[in-house]
Amino acid sequence: MKRILMVIGGAAHPFEKCAAIFKSAMEVGGVFSIEVTEDRGALVDLSTYDAVAIYTGGGEMSADQERGLIEFVRAGGGLVAIHGANAAMQKYPDYLEMVGTEFVGHGPIAEFGIETSDQASHILPRLSSGFTVTDEFYKLERRTEAELTEFQHATWQFDRQVMGYVRDFGEGRVFYTALGHDERTFRHPDFQDQVYKGLRYACGMKEGPPIRMGLLGYGPAFGMGGHHSQRIADTQGCELAAVCDRDPARLEAAKEEQGDHVATFADAQEMANSGLIDLGFVILPHAYHSWGIKTLLSGGVHVVTEKPFAVTVAECDEVIALAQEKGLMLSVYHQRHWDADVLTLLHVIESGMIGELYSMECNMVGYGRPGQAWRTHKPVSGGALYDMGAHQFEKVLQLLPKESAGGEKINRRAHLYGHFLKKRWHDVTNEDYIRAYVRFDGGVEAQVLVSSLCAASKPLWTVLGTRGSVVVENWGSGASITTVDDSGARYTSHLPAIEKPNGYYKNLADHLLAGVPLIITPQWAKGTVQCIEGCEIGARENRAVEVEFDF
Repeated sequence: MKRILMVIGGAAHPFEKCAAIFKSAMEVGGVFSIEVTEDRGALVDLSTYDAVAIYTGGGEMSADQERGLIEFVRAGGGLVAIHGANAAMQKYPDYLEMVGTEFVGHGPIAEFGIETSDQASHILPRLSSGFTVTDEFYKLERRTEAELTEFQHATWQFDRQVMGYVRDFGEGRVFYTALGHDERTFRHPDFQDQVYKGLRYACGMKEGPPIRMGLLGYGPAFGMGGHHSQRIADTQGCELAAVCDRDPARLEAAKEEQGDHVATFADAQEMANSGLIDLGFVILPHAYHSWGIKTLLSGGVHVVTEKPFAVTVAECDEVIALAQEKGLMLSVYHQRHWDADVLTLLHVIESGMIGELYSMECNMVGYGRPGQAWRTHKPVSGGALYDMGAHQFEKVLQLLPKESAGGEKINRRAHLYGHFLKKRWHDVTNEDYIRAYVRFDGGVEAQVLVSSLCAASKPLWTVLGTRGSVVVENWGSGASITTVDDSGARYTSHLPAIEKPNGYYKNLADHLLAGVPLIITPQWAKGTVQCIEGCEIGARENRAVEVEFDF
């Protein structure tokens, strides 16, 4: 674990609150230990630290303090300088030369866009290409002749300026970001991402070789082999190394589409044991997910499976135990965790606009005879709820409050029931209609309706709170919000869909290469299967099924 000293203090910024956010965000992965102080006397002797983070606004430094920090970095230490670390420090030109720039002014706090360049991607990998912040726009002047490798810019009144850079300083390394006025920026996930990677750089931490990935399954149905191949190609630190399929024609297609450098296998165990892959993707029909996971884990490689995790909770528990026994990563490709519908709903709920959440209803419905693909055959698919229903249940769990106002864990237990019908489409074995009902122990209810026998139009989401409601008609429609004030007056507004880049592969690579916490853990993904299986058992046995979640 790398020890980081964070020095804070000064005027005009909520230093203590921001430092608490910084400490929590940087320590969560177990890579860094952050010690926060306002005592600049700690700069005299930094021999027990790997890097220093400076988040200050002016103030005094003694000659010994300035010398201690500069010599520490020059000798191989790291410096992460945030926002006002270069402000009101004119008396310390040697310090400013090390930081590289000096703050010379800013406009009012405002919203503006950040652009990230690829110039430093070998140092700060997989930063988002752009994001929006509400912050002070710092104007900087160079205070060094040394090279600054710029990684982010922003435009203010038609003037594009640097907002972040890295540089070498002797044997050490310096990272600077002009962002960070208050808690809004410190809570921003893209800011946290760049500062986390800035800390890794400052500490001299480098990523290992790319993750060599193998696909177990390259069938033509739904195009998921090509989908994952493209995502791998688009993600820094990942490379496609192998494909396994028992159909020779599909192996030929993989070679043609992905290149002759990709090794091909007809046997999953052979690919797992080949030494050519570090991670395997299970891209098989649902009923075979558990088998594929076990096969790959037994070969000593990390595993990601397509959703659903498996078709029974017992299978989930079995492979979770195996992954833990072998010390390997296991995850589920719930890429719709980043869909616009759930991001938009999360924004409304977390804003408090509709009050306390108490009810969610998701409708995945239409009218028409399903096709004959394996996803409509229950012995292979698991049932109608295991397709898009699995994605939507994962979103229900996202929207669910996890902590009370006092910070206590809530909604970790639930009672499940369901109504599963087969009425018309007898040429397929999936259900025609499913209403799955969950009542969480914190008082929130959720319903997921999946049907190919519903001729009525229903919104994708209806979410109710104690002060209003939010309706999402379809995937990209945004949200219609109704709020009611204390007088009973109703107000209706529309929020455009909130869209962000899909973060699954970025998080996967960040986890394996940089120690960032995994978002879709196996315990999290198991919750979706617990909901689906419990609702089906409840419907079959006409009783409420109680479950306890592991996330």
